Amino acid sequence: MKRSVLVFAVIVCLSIAVPTWACTTTLTGKKASADGSVMVSHSDDGLGDARLIYVPALDHKPGSLRPVFYSHCALDYKPQWGASETQRIATRDRGPGYDTPGVPSCVPLGFIPQVPHTYAYFDANYGIMNEHQLSIGECTDKAKVHPEPEPGKRIFYSSELSRVALERCKTAREAVKLMGELIEKYGYYGTGETLIVADPEEGWVMEMAGYDMNGTGGVWVAQRVPDDGFFVAANQFRIREVRIDAKDMMFSANIFDVAQKKGWWKPEQGPLDWASVYGDGEFHHPYYSLRRVWRAQSLVAPSLNLSASAEGPFTRAYPFAVTPDQKLTVENIFAIHRDNYEGTDFDLTKGLAAGPTSYEKPAAGKRKP
Repeated sequence: MKRSVLVFAVIVCLSIAVPTWACTTTLTGKKASADGSVMVSHSDDGLGDARLIYVPALDHKPGSLRPVFYSHCALDYKPQWGASETQRIATRDRGPGYDTPGVPSCVPLGFIPQVPHTYAYFDANYGIMNEHQLSIGECTDKAKVHPEPEPGKRIFYSSELSRVALERCKTAREAVKLMGELIEKYGYYGTGETLIVADPEEGWVMEMAGYDMNGTGGVWVAQRVPDDGFFVAANQFRIREVRIDAKDMMFSANIFDVAQKKGWWKPEQGPLDWASVYGDGEFHHPYYSLRRVWRAQSLVAPSLNLSASAEGPFTRAYPFAVTPDQKLTVENIFAIHRDNYEGTDFDLTKGLAAGPTSYEKPAAGKRKP
């Protein structure tokens, strides 16, 4: 029986100076996995609420409204929207897991019409998987514009979008379309985002961003991962050309008009390159994101002999998806997330990169200084 597998690795990274948010997310197509499963993984790195919460299936009265809450992982904790620095949501309307006495109740940014029945799902900083095996992974990206939330203008971030999708959808296509409609109707705030959306049959990569600090709506694009493909994202947009009428793509109706009005793209320049038009490169330094993409693709497809050096954040050196040299197992995906560049020039288990607690056993007959 085909199934969807979510490999959810929650890793809390501590840095001497500041917290590090370095989420890596992958998708393995059903013909690229050893057992025919569609696999999604997501390392949710950072400091905050690491709880895994079960949200039960619920029935709702006609005319009910669903509150949309602020997401701490969008633009850090904002006390005016309730909850706390260590509790991402405090409410009674999502089952007992989020009913936390003593924590200020969440203040909705807005409301959307509720549906009669919502599905059960597992939740963390982002929605994970529902009872129909619809699975979601995530990584944060740097967009040109990161708008603030504002009731009536911009009420959705990717985390609440993922929860609504898991509450209401059974398939990846259905989820992508729903989240896109919500962005266009209710507005998007916060950072750029990559969401991996998969069901037991197929997987999609959906990327989204705001485009104006005072505007409404948002822009988004989605691309299907081939069944024999492996996809990885690491805090940078990974979708490139937006191809009109392509069966493996979906995108917002405003994606071309907004780019032209902002002066970010002209039709005579050729196809709209989503990553470079709406993205703003990599966080921190040139190899913050792409080195992780290089390493993951190299581990699953070493025959490609991919170079670790890239000419810039919008290089074409790393394909959207690669075909693994051998079909992948859950253990293979675990190994990618545990990898520290062992055996490469960037090995983080040796020397100063290994940190103050590292110890390398001296060779026989030699004393370690």
